[in-house]
Amino acid sequence: MPDGQLTPVQFEIMEAVWSSAPAGATVAEIWQIISQRRSVARTTILNLVDRLEKRNWLLKAESEDGQRFKASVTREATSAGLAGEFISDFFGGSTSSLVMSLLGSQSLDSAEIARLRSLLDQAASKKSKNKPSPGH
Repeated sequence: MPDGQLTPVQFEIMEAVWSSAPAGATVAEIWQIISQRRSVARTTILNLVDRLEKRNWLLKAESEDGQRFKASVTREATSAGLAGEFISDFFGGSTSSLVMSLLGSQSLDSAEIARLRSLLDQAASKKSKNKPSPGH
């Protein structure tokens, strides 16, 4: 399991690696992806990739075109972990408080609200399927 939390810049590097799956990405490829959005030195990317590897977020593999890096965890697992930390840090662990905050901010349109309803229904359905029936 990876050590520590990701900074926004480190998450950006992970996004570049996830988008390069399953082959993984070289430092040069990661740098190219990120430098399309903003100016960043290649040595900065190299140092950040090295730190992510040391913290077990990235796995290094030798290939014909040099060292390639692959994520040690999926995007979904990382996003779930980050969301959980956010909810814990800013909403006292209450997911409903987060949702109420979103609903009160008026940043959700009707399509997003419908999507949330659907996700909540799916989550409730999974919970009831995984719940042992009485007497078992």
